[in-house]
Amino acid sequence: MKTPNGYCDLRVEKVNDDIIHAYIEHGYALIAVNTTVDCSLLGNGNSNKKKRKFAECNDEIVEEKDWVPTPKLISSNDSKLTILNRLTIQISNIGQLQKILSSQNFKLFNILAVEPLNDKVFQDIVTSPSVDIITCNMKTSITPKDYTIAVEKNIYFEISYCPMLFNSNTRQDTFTLAHLLHIKGKSKNLIITSGAANKLDIRNPHDVMNLGILLGLSRKLSTKSITQGCYSIILKSYGRKLGKSAIHLKPVNNNF
Repeated sequence: MKTPNGYCDLRVEKVNDDIIHAYIEHGYALIAVNTTVDCSLLGNGNSNKKKRKFAECNDEIVEEKDWVPTPKLISSNDSKLTILNRLTIQISNIGQLQKILSSQNFKLFNILAVEPLNDKVFQDIVTSPSVDIITCNMKTSITPKDYTIAVEKNIYFEISYCPMLFNSNTRQDTFTLAHLLHIKGKSKNLIITSGAANKLDIRNPHDVMNLGILLGLSRKLSTKSITQGCYSIILKSYGRKLGKSAIHLKPVNNNF
């Protein structure tokens, strides 16, 4: 396991040699390439279980489709940049999350982000130990209580700055979301990502930190949004893959 360090961007929509070189030139140390899955076709987990049970009773062979695609192929021999894979799922009920977690392809991803499509599922995912990032919008109904629970579970919220580059409407929506997260939870556990699909979308880390201040973050939280906050997400995902473990620390006697 490589300990994360340096500046991070945990949402990159597309990766190629030009984008990789741009991140290295800007001084980034780690990026996560995103794959988004719309789970609206998954239905409800319980209904799928009933279908499998019915098929078993009729001696039918059921081949489960893996709704999670394999991660995007990444080939980079440059040791200056660590590249991880991130999965973002859009869900309308908690049963869809359980189905994704049981996928074999899901195990190939490093980071799990969830975009809740309604308020009920938002309330459900803030208590899930499997969720690393919550991607929401200004219409998401966030209560201070739910925000606090998410922070206690070490779940992070996300703001992507690329939509701000498109037009004034998406720019205003981003500011509104940032204001909402500040009102509901003082912008705790907040990371700033790019959502970049080409190298022109990428901004250097100092510009991103200055943007964080414009979005209402303190200088400390703005710096943390592309450094320590991202490290916490990555280490949590490593821990999920390793499973439960225990360590014993013993002080070393320096008196020789």
